[in-house]
Amino acid sequence: MAASLKIDFNNLYEIDNISQDLKVSTFSTKLSNGQALPLIVKISNQAHALLPNVYNLAFGPQNAKGKIDDKAELTHADYSKVFSTILFSALAYLKNNPDHYLGIDGSDNARAYFYYRALQRNFAYLNQHFRMFGVKYFVRITRFGKTQYDNPFDFEDIMPYPFRIDKGALISQDHMYNYFIFNLKQ
Repeated sequence: MAASLKIDFNNLYEIDNISQDLKVSTFSTKLSNGQALPLIVKISNQAHALLPNVYNLAFGPQNAKGKIDDKAELTHADYSKVFSTILFSALAYLKNNPDHYLGIDGSDNARAYFYYRALQRNFAYLNQHFRMFGVKYFVRITRFGKTQYDNPFDFEDIMPYPFRIDKGALISQDHMYNYFIFNLKQ
């Protein structure tokens, strides 16, 4: 993934399609090899079972089964433009649904750490638009169920509540949030 990215809502890929309810949009990214690849940004229809008013935001290319492959490993020509476009889609949705929150899953530790670093590097800009929260190990428990409870699972290390992300807060990869929640700053 990109070492550093700069979120800028004036530097976006053109949105190809957007649903009327703003829950699904598509745009084409340019990969480092010059290939254009369509990406989908999709907001879930139902709120998360354990977090009221939190709707999952997924993004990525479409896989062979027609679903978003949110674990695809892509080499974008411009990571800043990709993530700016994704977050701009989130902002448009939240402006239309100001009582909702959007959640982004750091599907593995590397992605979660990348997302957290990107939030920190772009905190001043993002903080103008969003309130940002992190939840630690929440996704692992709800995704894998009780199999995650096998030893040596450290129950003392779980923070199942959203914590406000502040500028400059350092966090190690071992104590990383892996679900990030945004809502519209009002």
